[in-house]
Order: sequence, then C-alpha cells, then structure tokens
Amino acid sequence: IAAALTPKGYFKRIYVNENWEYFKSKQRELLSAPETGQIYAQRKIDVEPVFGKMKASLHFNRFSVRGFDKVTKEAGIVILALNIMKLVTVGTNFKN
Repeated sequence: IAAALTPKGYFKRIYVNENWEYFKSKQRELLSAPETGQIYAQRKIDVEPVFGKMKASLHFNRFSVRGFDKVTKEAGIVILALNIMKLVTVGTNFKN
C-alpha cells in the first residue's frame, strides 16, 4: 500500500487490485498474439460500422426496455430500420 499526499497535505492511500492487473496483462498478451489480433482486427471491419451507423443515423445509443426478450425485439426493429435505409440507398442509386 503506497501513500501519496493530497493537495491539502493529507495522506491518500493508493490500492492496486492484483487480480485486475493480472487479467489486464493476460488480455494484453492474448491481443498481441498474431491469430487473436487478426480476429480482433476483423471485428473492427465487420461489427463496428454497424454500431456506428446505428448511433449516427438513428441516434440509437441505448435500449429503452429491460429484459432479454424485449431487448431482442427492439434490436430487431433497429436492425430492420438499418436494412430499410440500405434498400432506400440502393434504390436511389439504381434509379440514377
């Protein structure tokens, strides 16, 4: 347990969670491995643009319901809206 001084001169104790540090280092090792890093990099291409589109276009930042079934239905509606937006884009490009 290390001690540090606060701006007013009091002692402040700094605690380090050893379990947290262990798991962080383990994940860092896994992500630095070539095959795991490649999977993680592919996620940025496959998944992240969809979430970005949900946030930017639909302003969807959080679910408004609770419970797995309700969240599944709301996610389905949001994904349906994204697919309709894609169809509209394809339709307008097809006309031109």
